[in-house]
Amino acid sequence: MHLEPLKSNATSVTRPTWRAIAVRVLPRGMAEHLRELRTLSRAERLAHVGMTLRRLVAGRASLPRGTTTDSPMLFVCYGNIIRSALAEALYRRHVTSFSSTPPRVQSAGLSAKSGRAADPRALAAGHSLGVDLTSHRAQPLTQALVDDAHVIFVMDRLNEAKVLARFPNARSKLRRLGTLAVAEGSDVIDDPYVHDNAAVVAAAERIDRATAMLASLLNETRR
Repeated sequence: MHLEPLKSNATSVTRPTWRAIAVRVLPRGMAEHLRELRTLSRAERLAHVGMTLRRLVAGRASLPRGTTTDSPMLFVCYGNIIRSALAEALYRRHVTSFSSTPPRVQSAGLSAKSGRAADPRALAAGHSLGVDLTSHRAQPLTQALVDDAHVIFVMDRLNEAKVLARFPNARSKLRRLGTLAVAEGSDVIDDPYVHDNAAVVAAAERIDRATAMLASLLNETRR
């Protein structure tokens, strides 16, 4: 007697990859870290992991000792046409509201095209917040800018990793601007470039709050 093999009507289950498991099991922030690591070079990954571990141990870093309104500030993002351009202009506006001495502040981009004008959406968002980016022109991040800055504010983890990988001497100067707006729930100010105008407005408003807090903290040191 010949017996036919039993056939199952059950559908096959695809075994989840380790990345899918990580996204489900790990905290949201850690899962994002894993995704970001895939986009980085080896040197940038080491910088990313190192800075993450340091923050887990030490918590959010305060401003470097001796930081005042006279300290050279540098704001850095990817292209220097939205986030860091807005941060430079907004920080300058907030400081000049209580100081007659113009602040020493610049901005730059890790992949900036020299001379590029600000994104039109950033121009509009800046105008609504009281700053004019018409004359802004992007500039690439250089060793000279890093050396001159007392504090270097980056916008996100990828900015931070890339700056540190390229300029190891920047380590003690690096801060995330988003830490000055802790009520937002994250210290990352995401790049709105590929998103809609609402994302640019939201980023601009958050940068405005963070730079206002920075200026307020520095104003306190003057008293």
